[in-house]
Amino acid sequence: MEQKNRLFDFLYQSLKKQIVTGLLPYGSTLPSMSQLCEIYHVGMRTARDVLKALAREGYIRTAQRRPTLVIYGQAQIPEAGASREPSIKTILSHRSSILSVYETMALLMPPLFSFSAMVCGEEKMQNCLWILAQEKKAHRNKWQTYSTFLHEILSASGSLLFRDLYISLELYAQIPFFWEHRDFLTEPADNIIKQNTFWHTGLLKPESGEAALRYFTAHYRFTNEMMKKYLDRLSLEYPQIQESDENLYSWDADLGRDHYYLQITRDIIDKIGIGIYKDREFLPSEEALSRQYQVSIATVRRALSNLNRLGFCKTYNVKGTQVTLFNDRAIYSCMMDKTYKNDTLLYLSSLQFMALAAPAAVALTFDLITEEDLRSLEERFREPYAIPLDLIMDCITARMPLYPFRIILKEVKKMLHWGYYFSFYPEGSQMSNTINPMGLQAFQYLRRKDRKAFAGQLSACYCHILVLVRDFIKGCGLPEADKIAAPDMSFISLYI
Repeated sequence: MEQKNRLFDFLYQSLKKQIVTGLLPYGSTLPSMSQLCEIYHVGMRTARDVLKALAREGYIRTAQRRPTLVIYGQAQIPEAGASREPSIKTILSHRSSILSVYETMALLMPPLFSFSAMVCGEEKMQNCLWILAQEKKAHRNKWQTYSTFLHEILSASGSLLFRDLYISLELYAQIPFFWEHRDFLTEPADNIIKQNTFWHTGLLKPESGEAALRYFTAHYRFTNEMMKKYLDRLSLEYPQIQESDENLYSWDADLGRDHYYLQITRDIIDKIGIGIYKDREFLPSEEALSRQYQVSIATVRRALSNLNRLGFCKTYNVKGTQVTLFNDRAIYSCMMDKTYKNDTLLYLSSLQFMALAAPAAVALTFDLITEEDLRSLEERFREPYAIPLDLIMDCITARMPLYPFRIILKEVKKMLHWGYYFSFYPEGSQMSNTINPMGLQAFQYLRRKDRKAFAGQLSACYCHILVLVRDFIKGCGLPEADKIAAPDMSFISLYI
């Protein structure tokens, strides 16, 4: 379990880090109060308190009805001929970190955008295009206009993760900086191609998933190569700027949605689902749970109260808290609770994301998985309550060479509560369940060095869980779950 972070602390530390490292350089403007609330999932009061604290400490300047400005650390202009922008020093010092973000976007965003464009439907697409037209009329900065358009496409997919993930990648990709320097990015001969980069996406009306995927893949690959070329040129122009080894990217998929007692609640539900805590057994005492999770008795009692209210457990005076396996009453209770409604939609969104991201993850790690890794996986498969799919993805995450991609996989894993799936089966997570043989089959493809079949089987595993849980949840009072579409294998096969 992770140490809890209050929303104030998280937002404060996030903004302060971006200012101190130069991601938000001197003279730049912070997002508006309402934008901060939307991006970080915090309340207006929290955002206001954080801005007051940063202003008190001399990081920003606030004024009524004016943008909030960064006033910390005015960067020195590099010596070679008075730089066009003080922030060039920041960009070059974090060159590798920024490029790793672009590489991650080039792998992840084409399938996410093309899938979202396909499932959002004609009416929603027309609404996205209408928003794009309105943004143009407002004469906003062109990259902001198309960014808003792309955000709307991702939102129309129904996913609760796609848009937040894209916002985090945009932030660390330093798109405003590169937009300001767009005239220097390419050679004159590249000007025609340059029109297809992220600041000129055009009116997207793909005729098929393949066309959309081809479009987004081409423009992200070109953008990625263009960034490398430009940063190479800047490095030659300013050789005195030393590059940092620090990886700046961060993303918290739970941000603003979580409390520590809810993490404990989910962890216990997982243990019930996979069979660690069996039906009619009693949970450890409150004191034992308090020591296990390193929290107060009051926090444990709040988690147990949730489990009682949702129907997973029943607490008796003196005796303790007894497990009741996942049942219809528990499902209906969950669907009447706003927090757990959202929790379930996040879970389904995570499955959807993993189905789409698995092929890209395999592409980067397949040749890095060693014989020792394979032997270790085979041994761990024999452990009690082992989930082959989960162990395989842990191995892929550990071998992931791209830092932002690795962070994203770790964050999404936090959302994948296995108890939600295995509670459908009386025997819990035993190997007779559908998903475990599917995971073992994926391992056999890995063992045979069949990259395509391995990637496809991993996606199929996540699609299977998504469809099973989503369709059941819909009948239990959560019709919103129907908006989270399961990628079909014909679409996934396009980019394996």
